[in-house]
Amino acid sequence: MEKSASRAVLLGVGLSVSTALIGQPKATPAAAESFGLDQQALMIGAAAFQHLNNRSGSEIDLSDGYLTYTDETFLGIFVAPLSLPSGAEIVAICTFFYDTAPGAKVTTYLEAVKMANESNPPAIVPVFGVIEADTDSGYGYACNGGSYTFLNWKDVDGDAVQEEVTHRLRVDMTETGAGRLALGGVKVIWRRQVSPPSDLPIFDDVPPDDAAYAFVQALATSGITAGCSEDNFCPDAPLTRRQMAVFLAKALGLHWPD
Repeated sequence: MEKSASRAVLLGVGLSVSTALIGQPKATPAAAESFGLDQQALMIGAAAFQHLNNRSGSEIDLSDGYLTYTDETFLGIFVAPLSLPSGAEIVAICTFFYDTAPGAKVTTYLEAVKMANESNPPAIVPVFGVIEADTDSGYGYACNGGSYTFLNWKDVDGDAVQEEVTHRLRVDMTETGAGRLALGGVKVIWRRQVSPPSDLPIFDDVPPDDAAYAFVQALATSGITAGCSEDNFCPDAPLTRRQMAVFLAKALGLHWPD
């Protein structure tokens, strides 16, 4: 019986806002909680973004669902928190925009924000390829592919130290001059992954050359299974409905409401 054991992103739909965003609701993380290993898409809406450097004379308008930033001399920077399931792989980010302003452009990023500790100050690190949108031809979109594993504890700056991080989406909008520059939204394309297995087998009867090795290791490391005995998983043994209930309830974190 089973024992119990590429810099990037942006915006979308929203409210009508102008000048300073005083009174705007605080941004909440754009989150995705669906399951399965197929590619999934998360759209980021304009209402989730905060204007970092608003000043008198600049104007923000979301009345038609596209975020328009009007300033002929000043860079507009907008950020929003992003949350994905731990271990998710981001494979592409697409920016939707409207651009009829010659020379103006939208640049989007995905950034990791390092949490400070006693030896390191906080830092912001770009972690996905830059997406630049500059067509002067009206509506369009621009995509950038790549591979970035989304974790809250990782080495994002290459110093061989694992740090606690959060992630945020950032969009820079340059001065507009004549014409209009606006953001319609950003699509983050991602998929879940099974974590890479360790070289040391947890069970004697599931060696590294077993086709299910990575999956069994992931189940055991996650605490979903403890095997059929102290050192074995019994990979070819039948599974009872009781054991299936244990697997699924642990894997999905199922519980009853208070």
